Amino acid sequence: MNKIVGSFRFILALLFALACILLVLFYLQWIKPEAKRKIIKTWARTFIDMIGMRFSVEGDVYKSHCLIVANHISFVDIFALNAMKPGRFIAKSEIAGWPVFGRIAKGVDTLFIQRKNRRSIISVNEQISAALMQHQTIMLFPEGKTSEGVSLLPLKPNLIEPAILSCTPVLPVAICYTENGVKTTKASYANISIFKCLWTICSTPGLAVTLKVLPTINVEGKTRHEVACEASALMSSAMGVTDPMKDYPDNVHHHCDAVGTLEKA
Repeated sequence: MNKIVGSFRFILALLFALACILLVLFYLQWIKPEAKRKIIKTWARTFIDMIGMRFSVEGDVYKSHCLIVANHISFVDIFALNAMKPGRFIAKSEIAGWPVFGRIAKGVDTLFIQRKNRRSIISVNEQISAALMQHQTIMLFPEGKTSEGVSLLPLKPNLIEPAILSCTPVLPVAICYTENGVKTTKASYANISIFKCLWTICSTPGLAVTLKVLPTINVEGKTRHEVACEASALMSSAMGVTDPMKDYPDNVHHHCDAVGTLEKA
């Protein structure tokens, strides 16, 4: 029965994603930003429901624009965060070439970065700064790669710098996946393809994604390393895991030199 239901959900999700591409191409790029955010929020929530996953948000969502930093486990993270508070994602440039989902990423104003090109980091930071100054919300996965969801990786603060320069609050969010109330790795695509991950999700009953929204971090007078470590402490506590940056400041420079983006391991 799970395979039958899973097959139906899988096919429906792909058809829905293709429909979203048409929406992106022929409608989203022509409408006002506020209307666009409302459509993206509804679309993201609909997709989560369509693949059979329960969705919930714990905590108060910051109402103004901010820089959201979250742990990265699954491609569903993107839909979950957009269902909570639509914003612009920072993603590795390879995602732009993904079938179906890459085109959608372009359509929702994702900022792409070439991970090994330091000039690209500078360029993206300039774009982030400009977006924050225009009161746009930016979303970032500062671990730098995908985890299985049973731990938190050290947060890399390079792309947090624009929030410091623009005095924009940083909103940490801990993303947690469960199966029948128990923490699970089945939503992770750390070691599998995105389509295999989608199949696993669609064919597994009782999956849920919970966004634990944590207190905003006031960046005034702080360095990007300090903000990253503060976010790490809040996120790891919410996830019930060890804080990988608890030895700050001794290990902060060792852990925080690379770029944190939306990245599949």
